[in-house]
Amino acid sequence: MVQDNVNPPDGNKEPQNDCKAEGGIHSFVRSLALSSTWLFSLAVIGTGIISVVLFVYGFLLSIFGVFYAIVGFSVDIHVAKAYLATSIEVIDIFLVATVFYLISLGLYELFIAKAPLPGWVQIRSLDDLKTKILGLTVIALSVIFLGAALTLIKETSILEFGAAVAMMILAISAYLWVKHE
Repeated sequence: MVQDNVNPPDGNKEPQNDCKAEGGIHSFVRSLALSSTWLFSLAVIGTGIISVVLFVYGFLLSIFGVFYAIVGFSVDIHVAKAYLATSIEVIDIFLVATVFYLISLGLYELFIAKAPLPGWVQIRSLDDLKTKILGLTVIALSVIFLGAALTLIKETSILEFGAAVAMMILAISAYLWVKHE
């Protein structure tokens, strides 16, 4: 008779889990658990790199945008609107970079070790991280809509775009409201 390590025939009705069993699912789960720090390190490094690249790219766009506004200076509303549109898009890039930065630090905090988070950021669970990300998403959507509204061409209808942004903000707000109830 083959001895079953999970339910031994000693009359004990409670199943026993022998994690020292070689091979099979136990070995796979143990390997996965031991490598989780390494796997999450990849996610932290990847999102950190994305964040740094977006911050540098946004900074360079800011410098070139100011340079273009000064060199191409003319008292023209179209030049001002173009500079305004570029500035709003740069702000959006910085907000998205901030989202990736928070994801990177949040994953580090949750799965690797204590992170040097700013005082206003407290991430104790994946729900905390999602809430921060969704809040920044609402802000980013608002900035995108602001940019579209400020650079609106008279022939273009902003109603559909505004309704789509409003629906996204409403859906995110409803999700956050239900989560906190």
